[in-house]
Amino acid sequence: MTGSSTPYGSGVIGGRFLADLGALVVELHFETSDRLTFTIRDGGGLTEPGYTETVATKMIEVRPGVYVTSWVEKSGATVTHLEDFVTGTLHSNATLPNGGGFFQMSGTITPLDAPVRPTVDNAARNKEIVLTAMRELFVEGDTTAVDRYWREPYVQHSPQLPNGLETLRTVVPTLVGFTWEPHRIVAEGDLVMAHSLVHGWAPTPVIIVDIFRLEDERIVEHWDVIQEVVPTEKSANGNAMI
Repeated sequence: MTGSSTPYGSGVIGGRFLADLGALVVELHFETSDRLTFTIRDGGGLTEPGYTETVATKMIEVRPGVYVTSWVEKSGATVTHLEDFVTGTLHSNATLPNGGGFFQMSGTITPLDAPVRPTVDNAARNKEIVLTAMRELFVEGDTTAVDRYWREPYVQHSPQLPNGLETLRTVVPTLVGFTWEPHRIVAEGDLVMAHSLVHGWAPTPVIIVDIFRLEDERIVEHWDVIQEVVPTEKSANGNAMI
């Protein structure tokens, strides 16, 4: 995913966090989107406890709540962090000047004065889950995807299909020449809608609008609307269906 410099997650900018990398423990104050003050609590032999410095930073959001932050210190040391404020994990790479070495460390990052940690955009996450689930189950034919992305009780509104997940496990292996080409994906809250061209579900190509409802990152409910494909030249409006 391509990163962008803005917007930053709520609670990060202006917040103070404790980065515990084992021997090295540092307090991080994200003053603005491009300025950070760090204070060494435990130097781990690399620097003295209590040392503080304000540095110019570059922050890139790689997904909601996850950032790559880099800076250069007065000493010439270069530091790059991968900060996951959602899971509270941190990976740090530091190169010391004058052949001082390269250090890779991992640990935790926890808020000191920010009680609420940034949260993932549920709609965006649900959209990602549906795309992955449909690809793995229907396109790749991997029925174990049902256990990873769906959950009982599974409420089915498609009139030809019963409730429950067993139908998914039994129908998918019977599909021949199946392709799923999503053209539009819309997500809002716990609902995801996919407008797709599908081959192999019916005797002829069809346009399907699938609507999924998710709970706790699992698909628990499904609706669909299915139309047989009508060529553009035979359409009353002259517009393509997809």
